[in-house]
Amino acid sequence: MFPKLRFFGINVFYWGHILDSIIVVMFFIWYSRKCRINAEKAFLLAILITPFTVSAMYIVANLDSIGGFNWVRAVIFMPVVIYLISLTIDLPFIKTMDFIAPAAALHHGISHIFCIFIGCCYGYPSSFGIWNEEQQDYLFPVQLFESATSLLIFCYLLWYAKRKKYDVHGISYGQFLFLFGLTRTFWEFFRDNTKIFWKISLFQYYSFAAFVLGLIWLGVAFYLQKHPRFVEKHGLLSREDAGELTKIRMFLRKIIPSRNS
Repeated sequence: MFPKLRFFGINVFYWGHILDSIIVVMFFIWYSRKCRINAEKAFLLAILITPFTVSAMYIVANLDSIGGFNWVRAVIFMPVVIYLISLTIDLPFIKTMDFIAPAAALHHGISHIFCIFIGCCYGYPSSFGIWNEEQQDYLFPVQLFESATSLLIFCYLLWYAKRKKYDVHGISYGQFLFLFGLTRTFWEFFRDNTKIFWKISLFQYYSFAAFVLGLIWLGVAFYLQKHPRFVEKHGLLSREDAGELTKIRMFLRKIIPSRNS
């Protein structure tokens, strides 16, 4: 770990997270133009996603006592969080999930760089590692490797979205879950976390769950792409300018008889 650098009495780790948040908000505003999402709603999404996600992380963290507060848990429950936000600000759910996918990879990639300034998320003792003041040993810098793979995922998701003209029908978030879950599962082998069953850490199970969920998500997304009649028949996807609230209202009108009938 690098020395505990401080500016104005605050550790560089926390300044890094502030910088990370600013960059993600700026990315949201820029990317909203590419994805044809209202810039004001994109800004609201960027502002709301933090308290919603942190709340979900705290709720899930209280379900077990191993590992404490961690981002990996939030990845699995992100669809629930985004669905609640999309209802709140009237955005199409599937398109919103694709919209936040590269932002999630960008956030994770930047934030993990600053873990070496506070000594968290460290790896096993290694002769070519970084000195960790808390553990009093040189530890493998798994944080930096995980950060690099997350930033590569970010670049890939941007490339894929551009190739598809930013019309990906749910595939981007499925790819994020798949790639993040796969890489995080791999890097967990190098992290000195508490092991539970079969010498596997709890967060490795969470990461593998994200990988499996990504596979399922991609399977459903590709199926719906290849069967547009099924989508149209069941009204699974709305037009770009129709939000979730509009779909719910239309659905209620179908199932609830009008007073004039």
